[in-house]
Amino acid sequence: MNTTQKTVDPYKVILRIDDENRPLNAYQILRLDFYEDDATYIQICGERTRKNLQQFFGKIDPPLWRQVYNEVEDAIEILLNPQKKEAYDNELKRSASGAISVNGNGHSNGHSKPHMPVASPSAEAISDKIHCPTCSTLNPPSRKFCGDCGNALYVACAKCGCMNTVHEKFCGGCGVNLAETAQQQQSHLERKFEEAEQLVVEGQHDAACALLREMTRPTHEGEMKFAQRAALRIEQVIQEKEALLARALTVAEEANELFANKQAEKAVALIRQIPQILWHDDLTKIHDKANNVRREIKRLSKEIKLAVAEKRTSRLLPKVERLLELKPHDVSAQRLAERLKKHQQQADVAKRDKLLSKAKEYVSEYRYERAYEVLTEIPEGVRSENFHKYFDQVAELAWIANDVKKSTRIDRPLIGLASRLVKLMPRDRNAMEMLHKMSQKFENRSLRKMERDLNWADPPKRTTLGSPVSLHAGLRQIKSEKLDDNAHFQENRASFYVAIGLALQGLGVTQIDFNLAPAKAGMLGKLAVGSKKIAGDRAWGIDLSNSGLKAVLLSKKKMGEKDNAKVVVVAEDCFHCDHKRPLSRADDADRRGLVQESVEKFIAHLGEAGFKDAIVALGQPASELIGRFLKLPPVDMKKLEKTIHYEARNQIPFPLEELSTGYHVWDAPPKDEDVMEEPGREVAFIATRLLQLQERLAFLKRLGITPHIVQADPIALHNYFHFDDFSDAEKEMNMRETDQTVGILDVGSDASTLVVSGLNSLWFRSLEVGGDSFTRILVRQMSLTFSKAEEMKRQPDTAPEVSKMYEVMDAVFKNLTKEASISISNYTNANSDRPISEVVLVGGGGQLHSLVRLLQYGRQFD
Repeated sequence: MNTTQKTVDPYKVILRIDDENRPLNAYQILRLDFYEDDATYIQICGERTRKNLQQFFGKIDPPLWRQVYNEVEDAIEILLNPQKKEAYDNELKRSASGAISVNGNGHSNGHSKPHMPVASPSAEAISDKIHCPTCSTLNPPSRKFCGDCGNALYVACAKCGCMNTVHEKFCGGCGVNLAETAQQQQSHLERKFEEAEQLVVEGQHDAACALLREMTRPTHEGEMKFAQRAALRIEQVIQEKEALLARALTVAEEANELFANKQAEKAVALIRQIPQILWHDDLTKIHDKANNVRREIKRLSKEIKLAVAEKRTSRLLPKVERLLELKPHDVSAQRLAERLKKHQQQADVAKRDKLLSKAKEYVSEYRYERAYEVLTEIPEGVRSENFHKYFDQVAELAWIANDVKKSTRIDRPLIGLASRLVKLMPRDRNAMEMLHKMSQKFENRSLRKMERDLNWADPPKRTTLGSPVSLHAGLRQIKSEKLDDNAHFQENRASFYVAIGLALQGLGVTQIDFNLAPAKAGMLGKLAVGSKKIAGDRAWGIDLSNSGLKAVLLSKKKMGEKDNAKVVVVAEDCFHCDHKRPLSRADDADRRGLVQESVEKFIAHLGEAGFKDAIVALGQPASELIGRFLKLPPVDMKKLEKTIHYEARNQIPFPLEELSTGYHVWDAPPKDEDVMEEPGREVAFIATRLLQLQERLAFLKRLGITPHIVQADPIALHNYFHFDDFSDAEKEMNMRETDQTVGILDVGSDASTLVVSGLNSLWFRSLEVGGDSFTRILVRQMSLTFSKAEEMKRQPDTAPEVSKMYEVMDAVFKNLTKEASISISNYTNANSDRPISEVVLVGGGGQLHSLVRLLQYGRQFD
C-alpha cells in the first residue's frame, strides 16, 4: 500500500463528507437530513452515492473501498426498509439523548449530532485492541489499517464480502472458513484464467476475452486483484490477436516458399504457429498440401527405419527414393540411398543375367512371346546397349509370332510377316508349317468366296467391343464373277460396300429409298419422300470420299417364271482411284483439283458410253449429315408426315428450309397383338445442308457426273447389308427371332462411322478416328513422309521394325476402340431390346492389317 492510500479519508474523498466524527450513521453516509422519510429521495441519494463509489473502484486500497461499499449498502438497506428504519431511528434518538455532552459550567451541548455506526467490525469488542499480524502493533477497533505499518486489519469474506478482522477464522456474516473460502475462490478464478489461456492457444481470442470480462466485475473486495489482472490480460489478448492476423498474411508466402523448396515439415510448423481458427483460405490450402507430404514423409521414415532394423532392404530403395523426392535435404536418407543403390545394382545385374539366360532359352524353344515377357522384367538401370538390341529383336519375333497365331484372316501382309519370321528363325518348324498352310490357302482361294476361304485363327468369344469382331465376309447374293479379273475390286473390296449400296438403290431393290437430291425449283424445304421413286435396270453407285473415288456398276434381271421370278443382281464393273492426297490435307482450291483429277480418270474409264442407260447414285459422307432417330406414338397415317416434320424442327438446330431432308418409317411391333390400334412408329430422319449439296452437284455436273439419286453413306451401307447379308434365310430368321442387330464399323480415311443395322431399324454415329489417324502418328513419331507412312501402314511387312511401328500406332488403336465402345454403349442404352450380335469392319481403313485382332484382344500381346 502506498502513502497516499494510507492517509486518505475515503468518506471525505469518495462520499464528500466533511464531518470528522466517526463512525458515521446511515443518514450521514447517504448525505441525508436526519430522519428523512421520503423513500424516493432516499433511493435517489443511495444511487448517487453508489455511482460516486464506483468511480473510485481500483483507485484506492481495495479493503478500504470494500469497507465503504459495505457501509453504503447497509445504509440503503436500512433506510429503505420501513421496519428497520423505524428501529434504527429510535435507536439513533436514544443514542443522541445519551450522548449530549456537558460543558464546563454544567450546561449541556444541545448542538451535538447523534452518531450510530451502520455496522461495526464483527467478532471484536469495542474495548479490545486489534493485534496487527505483521508488526504486532495493537490498534483500536475503529482503525481499518495498522497505525504503524499500514497493513489492512480487516479482510473481506470471499463468499459474502463481509469485513472481518485478520484474526478471525470464520466469517461473521455467513460463518464460512475465511482461509478455505479464500483459497477456493483463488483456485476457481485461477482455473478461469487457465481456461482463457487455453482458448487463446486455440485461437479463440474473442471467447477468451468474454470469459475474462466476467472476472472484471467483482462482487466484493476479495475479487479485486483478479479483476485488475483480467482487465490487463484482455488488452494483451486483443493485441495478440491483431498481431496474429497480421502475421497470417505473410506466413502463406513463407510457407509456399518452404514447400517449393521441399521443406514441407517446416512449412507445416510455420503455419501452425497461427491458430487454425485464424487461417485464411490460401493458408489452409498450403497447409493441407504440405501436411499431406509431411504425413507421407513420416510414414516412409517409419517404414524405412523398421525395414533397416529388421534387415529387409531388398525392396527398400523405391521408398528411400520417394522420401528423397519429398525431402531431398535428408542426409541420412541420402547415405542410405547410396548404400542401397550399390546393393540394388549388384542385385539387378544378377537378375538381368539370370532373366537374359532364361529369355535365350525360351527363344531357342521358339517361345518368343514368353521370352519378351521375361525381358520386360529386367530393370531399366542395368539395360545395356547390347541388351536393347537383343530386346528389340525378341520384341519383333514376339509381335510377329503373336500376329501370325492370332490373326483371324489371311492377307498379303500376314504372309509377308510369316515369311520374315521364318527368315529370322529358319529352324522354327512351326513357323514354316504355318507359312506353308497360309500360302496354300491364299493361292487356292476362290475369288468370290475369298473372305471365307482365307479364315485363319478362331476369333475370341469375348472382345473389347463386347461382341464378336470380324472383317466383312464379302458379297453373298450379288453375283461378282465379272469382277474376278478386276484388280480394283480384288485389292480394295472392303472399300466398295457404300458404292454397292448406292447402286442397289438405283436398281430399286433397297429397303430405304428416299432421295436427298434437291427438289426442283419451288419445292425447297419439302420432305423428299413424296417424289417419284427413281429406279432402272442398271445403276452406278459413286462413293466420292476423302481418300478417293469408288464406283460400282450393278445390273438386275429377273430369273424364273413370271409369277415366281427372282431378281438377280450382277456386279458388271467397278472403278477405284485414290486422290493424290487426302482432301482433308488440302485447301478448298486444291480439293477441287484433286476431285477433278479423280473424276476425269473415272470418266476416262467409262469411255464413250459413259452413263448410258444407267441410274447414277451419289453418296453423301456421314460427316456432312444430321441424323435423328425418332420414336413416335401411334398417330393417324394422314398426320404422320406433319408429325415427323414437327419433331424434326424441334430436334434439328437449323431451319428445314436450309436443308435437304429424307426419312424412312418402320412400324413398331404392337404391344398387344389382340388389340387393334394404330401402331407406334420409328423414324430415321436424315438431313444435309442444301446449299453445300447444290454447290457439290453443280461442280460434279461440270465434270460430267449428274446424279439422279443422292443418298447418305450410312443409309447405303444399311441397304447393302439388308439386301446382300440379311436376305440369307437362316440369318434373317435368326435376326427376326432374337431381334438382334449388326454393328457395321466403316473405317474411312478421315473419320469412321458406326452403323447399327437391323431388319427394321437403323442407327449411326460418326467417330473422329480414321485411317489417316494412323498415318499421321507415324509421320510425327517416326519422321516419315506421308506417302512413306501410308505405304508402311498398308504393307506392314515392309517396315524395318513392325513391332515398333505398331507400338507407335497403339495410341490410335486405343482411341478407336474407346470411341467405338462409347458409341455402342450409347446405342445399347437407348435400344436395350435390340442387342448387337456382331461388329463387322468395312471401308478402306478396315483393311488395315491387325486392326481386327487389336479390336478383338485390345492389346498387342495376350
